[in-house]
Amino acid sequence: MIKDIDKLKQQLTELSEAVNKFESEAVQLRVVELVLGRPETPVNGFSEGGVSEFIAGPGMMQIVRNASRPGRRKTTTDSARGAVAALNELLESDFFDEPRTIGDIVARCQETFGTRYKSNAFSGPLSRHARTGVLTREKNAEGKFVYVKPEASAA
Repeated sequence: MIKDIDKLKQQLTELSEAVNKFESEAVQLRVVELVLGRPETPVNGFSEGGVSEFIAGPGMMQIVRNASRPGRRKTTTDSARGAVAALNELLESDFFDEPRTIGDIVARCQETFGTRYKSNAFSGPLSRHARTGVLTREKNAEGKFVYVKPEASAA
């Protein structure tokens, strides 16, 4: 087993902070290779002379990027699946009894669910709901699309 696992975790956290400062994933991989030592055989396009070929992938950088970063909190979600579930909950409530913009939806989700979604996570599902008649879509005076339940817009 690995001795001093806590010390190793701390070192990897410090390494990830330093490596993530580089924008180029190829440079990040090269730094990790240099820090961890050069492999015996070429791996993923790395050779004795350096990087011979690089294909971006979920390899080592996924591990480095997902290392915990003290003092930094993630504020947005990666997936639109959570946004769809949040939107469905809002549809079941009386939220869409009045016309709402995507900005209104994002703000309500942050208040209600404590998660900040990107507005583009809602644009596809809202468009689908407008096409299927679950919601109606129209432009407001500011030229922004607003979404409202059909029975609320007829009243």
